[in-house]
Amino acid sequence: MISSLNTVCKLGESPIYHAKENCAYWLDLDDRFIYQYDLSKKVITKQRLKLQAPLGCLFLTSKGNFIITSNSGVHLYNFKKKKLDFLFDLRLKNQSLIYNDGISTRNSLYIGLSDRNEKKPIGLFYKLKNNSLDITAQNFPVANGPSLYKDQIIYSNSFYKRLEIYSKKQQKLLKTVSIKSGFPDGSCFDQQGGLWLAHWGAGKITRFKPSMKKDFSINLPSKNITSLCFIGNKKNTLLVTSASVDNAKKDLKSYPQPGNTFLIETKFKGHPIQHFDEKNLKMWR
Repeated sequence: MISSLNTVCKLGESPIYHAKENCAYWLDLDDRFIYQYDLSKKVITKQRLKLQAPLGCLFLTSKGNFIITSNSGVHLYNFKKKKLDFLFDLRLKNQSLIYNDGISTRNSLYIGLSDRNEKKPIGLFYKLKNNSLDITAQNFPVANGPSLYKDQIIYSNSFYKRLEIYSKKQQKLLKTVSIKSGFPDGSCFDQQGGLWLAHWGAGKITRFKPSMKKDFSINLPSKNITSLCFIGNKKNTLLVTSASVDNAKKDLKSYPQPGNTFLIETKFKGHPIQHFDEKNLKMWR
């Protein structure tokens, strides 16, 4: 079953699930909103952030705060208090780069940076752990994804229409998978090791088996699907974000809900992502 939330985001992205609150959160990168969807009350709340657009991605911390990347740098945000604190900026004044997708573990942040014009392969992913800063993958015009499962980390190299599968421990490229339909964007794993992928420009999501062979796709009424994550007490509902930008009038016939957010009940359960421990931020402040 598919239901729709009437959000009409310009560029909805980076959904995450806060299990203790039973709330989902995501960003509108262009309009600088952070959204909250309370699954118990079925209520949407949004707050406009005092940051420069575009925003990049959203991480949940061990204390229930958020780390948000943006054109202003990397900030810590308390949703309840609406308190925003600057942390750092990895770009070192390199304004050719903008922040994009990322993912967290308890001790690490994987932060993607893209070419501002989305053409040159100058984008990369940084891994912040303790007091170290390492490059885990590079040569991305647009740095999308990533998703973690056991020793596997998968990045979406959207411009080149491929997934890049790395060994997390060895930081070694193991395999690439070509995506022929649209452009690969955000992704997430289920507990069986299946990868769920959002297709920008193709109006659908796809599940891949652990072998990375296509399992099935689900069509959606929005052309530009951006990202997704599992939410809910049973962890079997997908929340899928989309964008209203880059839609022509002719697209509305086939995709009448650009920018809306979708809820899809599945027979699969999500693979949980660890919340980043805030104590690891001390050396980065």
